[in-house]
Amino acid sequence: MKSKKIIKYGIGILILEVILLGFWTYQMEPDPSVSIGIVIILPFLFVLNIIIGILFYLFKSKLSNLFFINSIVCPLIFFGIWNLWFMDYHDRISEQFDFVIGEKNYEISLSKKTDYFSISDITNQPNGSTTGLYFGKYERKIDTIKLTDGETKMFIVEKKLIGFPEKPSEIKLAASE
Repeated sequence: MKSKKIIKYGIGILILEVILLGFWTYQMEPDPSVSIGIVIILPFLFVLNIIIGILFYLFKSKLSNLFFINSIVCPLIFFGIWNLWFMDYHDRISEQFDFVIGEKNYEISLSKKTDYFSISDITNQPNGSTTGLYFGKYERKIDTIKLTDGETKMFIVEKKLIGFPEKPSEIKLAASE
């Protein structure tokens, strides 16, 4: 087989891998709790390509070298796609606001996948942990977001939190980064 033909096959396989691995990741919609799965997926892709390369070698095909090279390239492609998926992950699944009262920092998180919210104290928390204060459902009505946690009702109007039990007057909110 000519080297130009092998290069064409290689480019075709590369394009097909990017499309299939990208589509699979998009369909799977992984969240950070399954990130450890990459420890299983990368070796699987490596071994799969080695096995395909051995099969092509046994049938005396020059494509075997292509799959041996692909055993390195394919896991790298998947690693890149996996990392791209988690870029701005929190922005895709939630809307967040920060505010400060005295020396305490708080964060409001509104889920984009459900109608749940949380308000957490994020002041001096080790290892990025937070202290959850309020959890409940929220409802959007035109320019107002109503937050309900049991008997506690709060509102977000024009980027101001109203009715927060620790400070019932208006609190200016900043979008989280």
